[in-house]
Amino acid sequence: MITTIIETQPKEGGGGAGKSVDEIVVDMCKDLLTKMPDDFVEEVFRAQIQKLKGPNGTPDKGFGAPLNIFLFQELQRLQIIIKIVKTNLKSVYMAIDGTVVMTVELLHDLNCIFDTRVPSCWYLDASGAEISWLMPNIGGWFTGLVERAAMLDNWLQNSRTVMKAYWITGFTNAQGFLTGMRQEVTRQHKKDQWALDDVISHTEVLAVDLERVREPPEEGQHIYGLFMDGAKWNRQDQKLEEAKPKELFSGMPVIFVTGATARDLRGAVNYGQYGPHNAAVYKYPKRNDRYLIFRMLLKTDIHPYHWKIRGVCMVAQTD
Repeated sequence: MITTIIETQPKEGGGGAGKSVDEIVVDMCKDLLTKMPDDFVEEVFRAQIQKLKGPNGTPDKGFGAPLNIFLFQELQRLQIIIKIVKTNLKSVYMAIDGTVVMTVELLHDLNCIFDTRVPSCWYLDASGAEISWLMPNIGGWFTGLVERAAMLDNWLQNSRTVMKAYWITGFTNAQGFLTGMRQEVTRQHKKDQWALDDVISHTEVLAVDLERVREPPEEGQHIYGLFMDGAKWNRQDQKLEEAKPKELFSGMPVIFVTGATARDLRGAVNYGQYGPHNAAVYKYPKRNDRYLIFRMLLKTDIHPYHWKIRGVCMVAQTD
């Protein structure tokens, strides 16, 4: 309803000294272009990744380490998005200036920018498949672009020694990150003859936030940026509890994710007398299989059906 109201607002310029719609959009385009992250040149970051070490400085360097391959793929995807956004912003203000032809697509993008909505070509390709993240406004989407570029560049420039934890929301393929993590853990247990097909993800919710994490773990990885929907995590007792009144989402502390075999986990973790609540982790509050990242087992003193009926889950993004 709100979107329809915005779209039906008159787009003509106001009287007096106020700026016209075209002038406002040109200023917005030029302002966003000045804040765009630098391009990631594939030849450059490919050579940098070749020098990166594996987990805990192991000699499994460069493209031999699964998470290094994941970093390369994430940089490729992000560079495609950066190029699309730059080209689109330039095309919009050049069409307004009359340098290029104003097409129906550019007119739609112009109206989106004026209404502070995200142009569809920024997050959908020609086939309608999602290529980036979904946000309700252009400010939040662009902030996400800058933060994602900063995180990947920090990883690229400083290797894993500075990556105490990873912002799971910032990955376009979060499932790929978890798969790469399991592959690395499997290799670290080569002496135990672990098979990748037998290794599953195992999580442990820590009692601290990102600022108090000192160093990366020897196995697995730390992730952060998740929110719980429908309940609250008790950090002191390490269990699920009822959410506060009128609180839709509650922030989760840092979560340790690693790989383990079902045989090793059997009886090793106490999830309470009723067993754990199997909570799904989604990219967005809109829950469906397409946005499912993975599942976590959480301790509870109440029967898990209680939380299941309430629809308790975790999301990587609240908007």
